[in-house]
Amino acid sequence: MYIVDHGIPEEPARERVQFYRDLENLRKIYQGGFSVVSVVCTEDEVMAEAIYLLVRAHGGKGHVYRGEEVTETVV
Repeated sequence: MYIVDHGIPEEPARERVQFYRDLENLRKIYQGGFSVVSVVCTEDEVMAEAIYLLVRAHGGKGHVYRGEEVTETVV
């Protein structure tokens, strides 16, 4: 699982609007991932990298994390 957190500046507003349009287009292309406020989770490493680059292209800051599911059995 890849997690991308991002922050897009409020101004100029057109960059923010265009970022969300571009993000939606990426999600259609890669057929996956889900977004919660300013966090996108995906199983696809290429999509995570593309989102990060999109954030940077629109003047934002972001991070990409690789997560592992850890399961613990409680006795």
